[in-house]
Amino acid sequence: MRTYSGILLATCLLAVSPAFAGNLTLENGQTSWHSTQCPKPNPPGSLMAANPETPGEDMNSLASQHNAYVDAVQNYMNCVSSEAENDQTLVNQTITANAQKAIADAQADADADLAVRKNQK
Repeated sequence: MRTYSGILLATCLLAVSPAFAGNLTLENGQTSWHSTQCPKPNPPGSLMAANPETPGEDMNSLASQHNAYVDAVQNYMNCVSSEAENDQTLVNQTITANAQKAIADAQADADADLAVRKNQK
């Protein structure tokens, strides 16, 4: 059952991969997702590492850089959340559509087999 689920997941992922924003990988039974649209901000120099004799203007500049970094991190987290939500929606829609098609195809095969059997009698 796990092998079938893995094959189904891989098939679904391949079917929707052009629409994905992030990268979804399956390796050794572990699934991993990584953002491709959201650049992670780099932290500025640490306020705590500043020399106690640092002039006030320089400390204000370091504090401003830190505040800008915090804002950038919040934007990054919002971006990742949105990208992941969109990808999850696409995966769910694809799995549902493929499952419905598989069910409809199986039903059509069963109906065709029944029709053949009726015609043989």
